[in-house]
Amino acid sequence: MFETGESFVEGVHRFNFEVGYHVCRFECSDFYSRQAQNFCTSCKEMDFLLYHPGRKDLWLIEVKDYRFDARPKVRELVDALCRKVRDTLFLLRTAAVAAPQEYPEEGTSLRNFARMSMRATKLHVVFLIELKSEGVFGGSGLLATIKDLLAREIRFIDPHMVCVPITRSAGMGPWKVTPAMGGEHSARVEKRIRHVQALNLRKKEEKMRQQALERVQAVEERKIREPMWKRRLAEREAGLPGNHEARRRRRRHVHRREDREEE
Repeated sequence: MFETGESFVEGVHRFNFEVGYHVCRFECSDFYSRQAQNFCTSCKEMDFLLYHPGRKDLWLIEVKDYRFDARPKVRELVDALCRKVRDTLFLLRTAAVAAPQEYPEEGTSLRNFARMSMRATKLHVVFLIELKSEGVFGGSGLLATIKDLLAREIRFIDPHMVCVPITRSAGMGPWKVTPAMGGEHSARVEKRIRHVQALNLRKKEEKMRQQALERVQAVEERKIREPMWKRRLAEREAGLPGNHEARRRRRRHVHRREDREEE
């Protein structure tokens, strides 16, 4: 009986993992995104890492959805996926000794997960790949080719590697996949959305301040350009003395006030 534990969104899918499994996402770790990701030019990660302390099994899961993109070049895709496996295993060992304590927005912290996973006795590698259904054989023939090539590369790590479509992966491991509800995003995407919204708000506020300053400057320029008779009329309407000495005192008062404001 499958009992759902943690649940995460990836793309247009929601992944529900079996209770008892710790789930880690490298993308939620500052240690990865700010440091380890740039090691040796770039260091790639897999989407989901699962570990069950009782069963001592470690799962590395990569999700690829090409239904809305151009078909990938097979050899390039296989090389990229194999590199993800290699880099992920390297990052796990590194994080176990070098990563600081973190509090990610979703999942288990990278350091805690890496240290737990060092006790694993079984390793499972999973590729969930969704391709467009076009052409004579659709995406099934291409996926079979990708699976064969991956199996040759990965068999020394996991001889029972899984490579299936995302929507047909039920029963292949401790997860179930359902469609994500409209507006749902992963924690990484939510964080990026909030960052962009904050940037846009700051830009809007800066633009409003600039516009207000321009309006004040425009008013001052209009005052300077006003003919003398209008300025004298404004003085009389305001009840101000109209002699030269009174005007000099007013100007000195304005200058002193501006100096105090600058200080």
